[in-house]
Amino acid sequence: MLRFKGAWSALFWSYMAILLLFIVIGSLLYWRANEVVEHSVEQTNSAMLGQLRELADGQFQMIDQLEQQIATYPKLYQMVSQPAQMSDQEQYDMIEMAQDLQRYKLLSPFIYDFYMYFPKSGTMLGPGVKTTPEFLFDKVSRFEGMSAQDWIKQFESGYHYRSFIPGMRVTGPLGERNDIIAYMQTLPKIDRSKRTATLFIMINGEQLSKMLGTLAKAGKGEIHIVDSSDRIISSTTGSEGTLSFRYADMKGDAGKLEAAIAGQDAVVSYAASRVYDWKYVLEVPRGVFLKEVNKVRNWALLLFVLAAFSGAVVSVYLASRNSRPIRDLVSALTGGAAASRRHGPFEYEMIRSSIQSARLTESELRARLSQQTPIIRLHFLNRLIKGYADPHELRPDSLQFMNVQFASGEFAVMLVEAEEINGMPGEGEQVDDKEWMLVNFVLANIATELANERHIGFTTELDQGSIALLINFREISGECHGEELANIRQRLSDILRERFRMKLTIGTSFVASDIQSIGEAFRDALKQLDNERKRETDDHGGMKLSGQMPAYYYPLDIEQQLTNYVKAGEEEKTIQLLDALYADQITGYEGDSPVGSYFLMHLSSTLFRIAQNTPKVGPDLTTRLLILYPNSFQHQHATFERLREDFRDVCRLWRTGRSDQGSRMLEAIDGIIRERYGQNMLSVGFIADELGITQPYLSSFFKKATGQTIVEHIAKIRLQEAKRLLTETDHTIAYIAGAVGYSNDIGFIRFFKKYEGITPGQYRANAQTECQS
Repeated sequence: MLRFKGAWSALFWSYMAILLLFIVIGSLLYWRANEVVEHSVEQTNSAMLGQLRELADGQFQMIDQLEQQIATYPKLYQMVSQPAQMSDQEQYDMIEMAQDLQRYKLLSPFIYDFYMYFPKSGTMLGPGVKTTPEFLFDKVSRFEGMSAQDWIKQFESGYHYRSFIPGMRVTGPLGERNDIIAYMQTLPKIDRSKRTATLFIMINGEQLSKMLGTLAKAGKGEIHIVDSSDRIISSTTGSEGTLSFRYADMKGDAGKLEAAIAGQDAVVSYAASRVYDWKYVLEVPRGVFLKEVNKVRNWALLLFVLAAFSGAVVSVYLASRNSRPIRDLVSALTGGAAASRRHGPFEYEMIRSSIQSARLTESELRARLSQQTPIIRLHFLNRLIKGYADPHELRPDSLQFMNVQFASGEFAVMLVEAEEINGMPGEGEQVDDKEWMLVNFVLANIATELANERHIGFTTELDQGSIALLINFREISGECHGEELANIRQRLSDILRERFRMKLTIGTSFVASDIQSIGEAFRDALKQLDNERKRETDDHGGMKLSGQMPAYYYPLDIEQQLTNYVKAGEEEKTIQLLDALYADQITGYEGDSPVGSYFLMHLSSTLFRIAQNTPKVGPDLTTRLLILYPNSFQHQHATFERLREDFRDVCRLWRTGRSDQGSRMLEAIDGIIRERYGQNMLSVGFIADELGITQPYLSSFFKKATGQTIVEHIAKIRLQEAKRLLTETDHTIAYIAGAVGYSNDIGFIRFFKKYEGITPGQYRANAQTECQS
């Protein structure tokens, strides 16, 4: 009996020991499952917030880029000081800036509209619009609770540095209502004491909320954007709500907090914006992801009554159940087969949904970029024909992106103006804007078709009833260029006269031998067009002065071209254009002439306006421009030579200013590379973040200044240090690989062999052999 009781006792205690073991195992499983799920949710939230930060910051950088473009507008500082009563030239400059602002209107879907407020003149300047605050805020864009006078007080209340006003409602001219986030920036930035203008941008709050709502739906939580003053800039719950935490509680670039929302525990994950002093916050109730943990707990409770075999089966099942979503996730990342229909735990499904959403967003961005390509191409052709195109725009990859291909290096410019359009609708009446658009459409299409019959033609609009045709000749004899241009000109004139009863004035340039000379060809075409107008006036009995009418040629387009050459530091092109203009004015005269004096006065006026914005310009130059040149009727050639040297000096000042800034930038880039070449994280993006500039600008600047990419320069520095360590030390290849920024020796050996043609070991052996010999 005792033995029997002892056996049952042993069995009981064995059973209790096994039961206790299962209790311990179950508790450990529950604790571990809870820890794993919370860690997975934290990683998932961080990944989604990182995606949100990239998407949102990318759009906000567009706003920052718009701010930089406007802040560096050439005539901004001249406009901010304009009084209420402006001259005709000042009015023209205002309208010209408004037209220039149109190119930035479609920069980002987040930009609903933007304006510049000039307090001295009381003017609101926007894309293609020049108006007043009263008309804008009381008639066009009416804000709830804010009148025009309230906005004026807001603009003039003090210095605004990236000031935001969230949660505003605006009613458009047609009664449409939109959510707006107001953004204000006082200009200029460099001198806060001179609050001369305010940049006012209306950010589309609905677009921002829509993007947040998409990600919040995938995460089954709520997303907020919070600034340093604990204001909700945008949220999936509305900007009027309150937060259960403070901005000061969110330390560092990213992290998480514990909070109570509506009486429920929640996990708050956050990430800092790289553009503004904001935090992107994701609130997820703890019960959402603990639902799966409770399932694991039930399995743990089952271990109390099951044997070891049941526990093994459960373990195998759980392992299989949790490995399937990982395989689906890998498939989604690699773009392989479709994921399984049986969804795994919540966090894996959310990651997969986020990745798929990111792919869809990328496709939408690419589609939107392709839609903007024609507009980019049109602006590029306009700058190219007028000689303003930047060198990086003429690279093959840039031309391919804009679908511009040239068959040869020979070009000609043809300017076409419609003088009479009797064949258009509304004969005998004033031509309205729609009819002018139709005229330009007809001119551009017919001119392009005629040029494309044997060559390649590109057209761009210059004005109402005026276009420019750039002709790129195919491989033909140079003697035939004149005949080809005359043929295109004659056929274009005949077709438009016979079919549309249009009378044209056409100016044709010389044949440029390279793409850099297109601007000179455009100037020559303007001159020929002006001569054609004069010839037609004389042929139709126009009024003449006694003898021959003095010829004078200095149009606004040429003055703008000269100004651009000077500010770009293009000394050679500036002198060539000055000599050509002066030769045009003195042709047909012997000695000094009134036309020459008149031209010198205008030329000195152009240089005076440039000198006002030129760094380090001396007072003697401005004095000479104001006193000497306007009164120099005699000795015109000597006066022109002196003025020519003044233009050369101003060019050098602009080039020196650009060179000094570029040299400092190059020194900073080289310093970062030489200091961090041993870090694996060194990249173009890392250097751009250190300098506070964008990656495309950094890459373009470095390539243009040095002729090589930043990646090539990093490789050069690392290669130099690796060769030094191989020849001067006995360190292993793996140590040297880590010292020059490679995580393993395999990648380092491949890199070394790519540039040197041999492995690091062979290079060290060759160096030792040379030393011994």
